[in-house]
Amino acid sequence: MTRLTICIPTRNRQSYAMDAVRHMLASKREDFEILVADNSDDAAPLAAFVAERNDSRLRLLPPESKPLSMQDNWERMPQHARGEWLSIIGDDDYLDPELCEALRVTSERVPNADALTWGRSYFVWPEARPNREITRIPTGSHLIHMEKKDLMRKMFFWVDAKDRPACPFGIYHGALKKELLDRIRDAFSNRYFEHPNADYDSICKTVMMADMCIYWERPLSVFGACKASNTAGLRDQAIGLERLKAVREENASGLEAENFPFPIELGITASVAHTMEWFKQRYGIELNGWEEGFIKACAGDCESQNDRARFEAKKAGYAAAIKDWRGAQALKQFNPTYKYRPDVPKFMGHAEGHLNFDMGIGNAQTAAEFYNLIDGMLFPVRLLQSRLAE
Repeated sequence: MTRLTICIPTRNRQSYAMDAVRHMLASKREDFEILVADNSDDAAPLAAFVAERNDSRLRLLPPESKPLSMQDNWERMPQHARGEWLSIIGDDDYLDPELCEALRVTSERVPNADALTWGRSYFVWPEARPNREITRIPTGSHLIHMEKKDLMRKMFFWVDAKDRPACPFGIYHGALKKELLDRIRDAFSNRYFEHPNADYDSICKTVMMADMCIYWERPLSVFGACKASNTAGLRDQAIGLERLKAVREENASGLEAENFPFPIELGITASVAHTMEWFKQRYGIELNGWEEGFIKACAGDCESQNDRARFEAKKAGYAAAIKDWRGAQALKQFNPTYKYRPDVPKFMGHAEGHLNFDMGIGNAQTAAEFYNLIDGMLFPVRLLQSRLAE
């Protein structure tokens, strides 16, 4: 039985996808497959790579006659997947095939579980990391049932949000049952993914449709950020604007919700909010009382900046949008302060259930190498069954 399909969409970053696949195929497990959806201009590199590997666990969807939008490239993967569960990662990310063991144990303990996600870990590839950086990983190992009402509050009401909703359930760096994905498709315009911001499109729909969401504190994947990634745009404004321009060019229908005066160019908070507002508008979902949480997240987006000029520009942009949206009274809830202190060394060590350490540890060169390092620091996946034994 194929328990899990690991989906990797890629466009003109074949070498990153190959590195992730190489490391995944080193696993001795036979209950997973890797499905690469190639959307590149040149089909030859990945086709040759897959042929050379000659591994039945690896399959390739070749490029179509013209480049697809990101959501359309994602859209074609679930219908070709053989796994009971599906997960999508970026080509510069990494996912541990031992996720299969977590899915097996979870399914035994909670048969109606249809959405699983895990703790977050982040790795900036050396090419995109000119300076020393500190990363942070959770060290807990509890398997937690998340109540639907709490996830709704975190997602749609921005409860506990810093600069984006604190709700990690979706297919991107999460695992959804194929049955759930098909229910999502049937409920939402006969598509798995509609909005160009496909990961948050997935979270909106997962929170609405999932029966049982399970969170494991232990990381099972790495969010990578190479120089060519969209994530790099969060770290460099010029790169971010360039990436956004490319997304606009491939999505003629637009990215913005109607009557929501927050330019996407402002940052991650505005971008995610437009996805959520678009979703609510499209499906007639009316909610009240979420505005204060969103405004606090706008302040959080400003406070994440380590450049004073960028902070002030963001602050002014968000303030103008908030005033236009809800009036001057709403500005009383928007109070970002510049917090970056270059003179204060970044904390390293264990605190609040997380380990903070130098991202360059072990001289990891790829997301897969970084995962292999942190895997040795964390609760062994193979012991999850014994931990939960009654």
